[in-house]
Amino acid sequence: MKTKTICVVGTLLAWIASPAGAAEKSKQAAYQSNKAVIVVTGMRLNEDPANYRKDLSVAEGAVVKVTARGGAARERKTEAFSRAGQRGGQSGQVHFTADFEVDLDATYEITMTFKDGTAICIEDYRLPKDWKTHFYFHSTTGTLSPASVLRIGEDATTKLRCHVYAVYPLESYHKLGGRQVR
Repeated sequence: MKTKTICVVGTLLAWIASPAGAAEKSKQAAYQSNKAVIVVTGMRLNEDPANYRKDLSVAEGAVVKVTARGGAARERKTEAFSRAGQRGGQSGQVHFTADFEVDLDATYEITMTFKDGTAICIEDYRLPKDWKTHFYFHSTTGTLSPASVLRIGEDATTKLRCHVYAVYPLESYHKLGGRQVR
């Protein structure tokens, strides 16, 4: 009887632990990937404290081109993106983004062309493989984050800005509401 009880308890414990073990293995597998997602968006900021304004609508209809060094170019128009429940009271803001899957350790040129013809180019964009851990421990706001603003380009005349965010792993991109990259 004692042997049967031990076997039943052992089997039950293994059954209970297996979903947790599978989830942990799945998480570890996600962080083995050498692919990240970049999210490119545009805006115009007036950073004068007396009249601070952020105009996200300027990125609507913009075209983003991502070119790998020595490789093919990919191009996409921005699409509306809104994430309910964002921190900082920004819930419901509509950003216009173009999202691309990129390889870690590869170098890219990113060009965002706004509807008015203004083009902002960010050269030599690269996410080193060792930056994977940055997405675990990024804590500039005191919280863990799967995303970071890594590059900003600005046109001095129009004050238009291009922001490039990186998200890793792909699972985090989907959890944040990303839909353009599958």
